[in-house]
Amino acid sequence: MCAAERPLSTREDRYRSVLANQGRGSTLQSIYRDIYGADYPSEVEPFGFVTLSDLRLLAGILAQSHTTDLLDVGCGRGGPGLWIARELDVPLTGVDIIAEAVAAASDRAASFGMASRAGFYVASATDTGLPAGGFDGAVSVDALWMVHDKSAAFRELARVLRPGGRLVFTSWEPVRLPYDSFLERAGFTDITKQEIAGSRDREIAVHKAILRHGEEISLELGKEAAEVLTAEATHTPALLDDTPRVIISAVRSR
Repeated sequence: MCAAERPLSTREDRYRSVLANQGRGSTLQSIYRDIYGADYPSEVEPFGFVTLSDLRLLAGILAQSHTTDLLDVGCGRGGPGLWIARELDVPLTGVDIIAEAVAAASDRAASFGMASRAGFYVASATDTGLPAGGFDGAVSVDALWMVHDKSAAFRELARVLRPGGRLVFTSWEPVRLPYDSFLERAGFTDITKQEIAGSRDREIAVHKAILRHGEEISLELGKEAAEVLTAEATHTPALLDDTPRVIISAVRSR
């Protein structure tokens, strides 16, 4: 079976090989940079579709809520959370299920001036192991869509947020499975949502470029990582019409 024929993985840790090897090559980042142009957050070196505009919007929402202690769920290699925490001038805690990503995030904290103010831990979105009410702000960038038990994830986020704390996240939301019901059942109120303009076209352009550059990506990141990315690039575009990328904000009920 060639990479393009592989089914789309639903494993929560499916990007482990990509995140573990991302620093070894430039092709993947060049694809995003070429397509996103000035809106590409080069310093963040994200794996995914986050833009500078997204980061500014996320930081702005959290700033309006006067966030003082920030949690990043599904932090990956740390860049987006570190950028936002630095912008807000607040301490950061990040959790991710992929140990290699957590290690990379810890190593990157110093480059954001956050070495003494950021800590990263291996943990799942459904069981962070963090104290109840430990944060008044939480962010997640393009990660919660991968969590199988979304009800448990939002219950956990409600648990670790103080009453009145703000959650803001980007994700893909299937039309048949809106996030509102999960958030409401977990105890969140003041839910707002907006579709991220232009995201679909940029995502499709990225997927097409990944398919064109599959060989280079395989040489740089390894066969397993290339197969994951190629399968996603093959199957995902057909899903995007009914699965827009959105930014959602909600408040932990008092």
